[in-house]
Amino acid sequence: MIEDASTHRIDAKKLRELSAPLVNHQHLDVTFSGEPTALLAGYMKVTELEPGMRLRLADVRDLCGLTSSAELPAGIKIALVVEGMARLRYGQQETELGPTGRSAGLVVVMPSPGAFVRHGRPGGSERTVTLSLSPQWMVRRGLGQVLQDQHRGTPQLRHWSPSKELYSAARQLFTPTSAEPNCRIHHMQLSGFALSLAAEALAETNTESGISGGLTEHMGPEKPDCRIARLMSLIDSGLARAVTQEVLAQRLGMSLSNLQRRFRAQYGVALGHYLRRYYLNMTREALIRDQITVETAAEMAGYTSAPNFATAFRREFKITPSQCRASARQLFLPGGAEPESDI
Repeated sequence: MIEDASTHRIDAKKLRELSAPLVNHQHLDVTFSGEPTALLAGYMKVTELEPGMRLRLADVRDLCGLTSSAELPAGIKIALVVEGMARLRYGQQETELGPTGRSAGLVVVMPSPGAFVRHGRPGGSERTVTLSLSPQWMVRRGLGQVLQDQHRGTPQLRHWSPSKELYSAARQLFTPTSAEPNCRIHHMQLSGFALSLAAEALAETNTESGISGGLTEHMGPEKPDCRIARLMSLIDSGLARAVTQEVLAQRLGMSLSNLQRRFRAQYGVALGHYLRRYYLNMTREALIRDQITVETAAEMAGYTSAPNFATAFRREFKITPSQCRASARQLFLPGGAEPESDI
């Protein structure tokens, strides 16, 4: 389903540029044994299947000792290593994933943004499928309470093993082809796989009592905190963008202090901090996908000054809005296809 990219190379500068839309505050620690001209060989493809649901395919080989650290946003991460071995750390918890290791699959519940590290070794390789589900996506599916954990702020890791059918479907995603797929059909195929991946991984890990007391209790229409669920719907729909927190509290029929307290209790961060990051991430997506101007992005994020917006954007993502917009030319295929990179 993808083009053979075994000869593609990526250096540190390009890796930072291509990673900027995917993670925050990336740092690369490189150990060279010689004078390589690149860090990785291979490719990485990222597709936003629907708001808050992203599927990433990574087929990479390390050309040197590379440790990549970054901050991941809150939500659920589901990883499946099809071939090779991935050496990862979430927060303070390290793990290895691969068909020959403890398990090929991992579900990570992150109540709040947290540290992530990938350790690469010279000659090491991996083919990995990663599904990211945002808090907004989870709220829309009745899973928002999953992020409210007794170890609030600490990533919860659960290993799982895929079925033969799912594993076979994942392998097919890495089958090289010279023909360019129909974008709409390809998008539907990826969406179907992503939903199957989420359903199987969450169902299996639900048999363990560690993830917020189980997932099935949160699948129904009743939410443990329906007002916070309504708030997330307002944010996700864009209706919360042009109003203050005081107005949001009034719309929800509660005091501002009560809203802020209950939001922090559920998501582990202050509401203002969450909103700032949410709108910066939204404008980053628009800069990449829609190629909007920096001035338009500033307005979308609620800034009256484009320079002030650029300062906040650079502080958050370690890249300027203009650089982020320019990097999209490397991430998108012609004709409006899904985003793709070649690492």
